[in-house]
Amino acid sequence: MPHRQRNTKLYFSSCNEGKKEVLGLTSLKNRLEKDYFSNIEISNSTVCCEENNLVIELFCPLNLHEVLFHIQQGTWGSHGPNWVNNGLTLLNLHMKEIRALNGTFIDVEELSFQLNDCSIVIKKIAPESVEHQLDTILSVLAENYVYLTRHMSMTPMEIFIPVYEEVESDNAMLRFVGPNQIDEKGYYNYWGLYFESDEEALIYDLKSKNIIRGDLNLLNQ
Repeated sequence: MPHRQRNTKLYFSSCNEGKKEVLGLTSLKNRLEKDYFSNIEISNSTVCCEENNLVIELFCPLNLHEVLFHIQQGTWGSHGPNWVNNGLTLLNLHMKEIRALNGTFIDVEELSFQLNDCSIVIKKIAPESVEHQLDTILSVLAENYVYLTRHMSMTPMEIFIPVYEEVESDNAMLRFVGPNQIDEKGYYNYWGLYFESDEEALIYDLKSKNIIRGDLNLLNQ
């Protein structure tokens, strides 16, 4: 699958020794490629003060409905139906090994799935939030597939998880309705959707299962 190539040598900041190379990335890449039928690219986050965090892109040659089928069968990004994982995702297990190998806390700032017909971008909202919530997010995505695709008539080009909805208050100041930065339940309030037929992004309200219009503030943008 064609995609841009990046330098695979990444670094994290050490208070005592300055920048040090992140160890174990080749193993992490190989494992994720096997787990998710994907080509993987890993880079350092460019978000301010989050330089020790990783951005992981998975290029998977499947359509969204095919991925969701494999998720339900336990054959994509899963331990398998007969493996007891104590609630840990595969990504969480792999990242624990990265942290132990490097002797420092390294997190996932962003995880994206680049599918044939859709991109899914998951942002960090708390320490280890992406890796802890990944399986649940994908399960919720499967449960909401009919509504996200406008009753299976149109697949969104991009899904952003999560987003804030900007609302104008009485005193003309902007307040935010959406996920609390330290509450992982914030993943399950609002998602952002881009459809080819719409010029602007739309908001998917997971509680009402409705697609609504409104200004979006993408997390960490």
